[in-house]
Amino acid sequence: MKYQQRLQVAVRERLRKVMTAPYSSAGHEVRLAVNWINSQPALKGLLEEAARKELDLDREKFRTGLSRSGRFFWPSQTEEGRATLVWELMQDIAGKDAEDPEAGWHVASEYHMARSIQDSWREFAEDILQPFFDFLGERVGAESSILHTLERYRTRIEWFDRKELYARFEADRANGEEVYNLDLQRFLFLEGDHITHAKPRSASGEADLIGNLDGAEPLVCDGKIFDGRSRGKGYLVKGVHQIIKYAHDYGQHTAYLVIYNITDKLLELPTDGTPGAWPPYTEVTGVRVYFIHVRVLPPTTTASKAGKATRVTLTHDDLTNPDLA
Repeated sequence: MKYQQRLQVAVRERLRKVMTAPYSSAGHEVRLAVNWINSQPALKGLLEEAARKELDLDREKFRTGLSRSGRFFWPSQTEEGRATLVWELMQDIAGKDAEDPEAGWHVASEYHMARSIQDSWREFAEDILQPFFDFLGERVGAESSILHTLERYRTRIEWFDRKELYARFEADRANGEEVYNLDLQRFLFLEGDHITHAKPRSASGEADLIGNLDGAEPLVCDGKIFDGRSRGKGYLVKGVHQIIKYAHDYGQHTAYLVIYNITDKLLELPTDGTPGAWPPYTEVTGVRVYFIHVRVLPPTTTASKAGKATRVTLTHDDLTNPDLA
C-alpha cells in the first residue's frame, strides 16, 4: 500500500477515535490526535500551507459562533481556512486537557446541548471536527503537500543521488544550477503531481520553477547554488528577494527556496518559526519563504574523520539589508 493510502487510513482511524470517544475523555482523545498530526510531516506540511491560504480569518467570530447564543456559520471562505480554524481549536483543547480533563466536552456542550452530554460531543465532532479530518484525507490522497514532497526530494538526493547529480554539475559548472533545478522540476511532477513550467515569464524576470500557471494556485519554487564564494550568502539573499518578487507577480503568499549546498560547510538559516523545526522560514513583505537546504556535495571521508565543520550563518539582518551579506 502506498504511503499516501496508509496515511489516509490512519487519518480516518483518528477521526473514528475522536468521534466515538466517551465525553469524559474527549479532550484527551483530541490531544492524542493533535500529537499524532504533529508527528506526521505530510500533515504538518498541509496545515502549514493551509494557514497561508486565507490570512484574514475571523477567529473571534468562529469561537463565538460555537456557543449556543445563535446559529453557527463558518466565517471562512475556503476549505483551507476552515481547516485552519478547526486545527487551532483542536490545539487549544489539547493544551487545556492536561489541566482540565473536561475541556473537550465543555466546548461541545457550549456548541449544542443534546439529550445527553455524549450526544453533544458526537454532534460537535460531526459538525466541526469531521470536516477537518476530511480535508486532511482528501489532500493526502491528492499528494498536495509541497513541503512534504520537498522533504522527500531532499532525502532522495542526500541518501541516494548526490554523486550522480554532482558529477553532472561538475561536467557543466556554468549551467550547474540548471542541472539541479531540472532534477527538482522532474521530481515535483513525478512524485508530487505538482505541474511546473521551466522559465516562465513574469514581470520580475524568469523564475526557475513556477507551477500550475494556468490554474488558480501557481507554485513559486526556485533553486539556488551555495558555494561559499561567488555564490555565497549574498547570492542566497538575492535569491530570497527574487522569489518574493515572483510571489508578488503571481499573487502568492508562499514561496520555496531550495538551496543546493555544494560545500562541506554547515549552513544555518534564519526562521520566524519554532527554532529547530523543519523547514525554517522567513516572512518578508507578506510572503513566507521556506528554506529547503539540500547537501549535494558527496562526502569524501567518514563523519568521524571529517573534523568540525565550518558554520555559515544567514541572519534576518542579511535578508533585510543585502549589502551586509
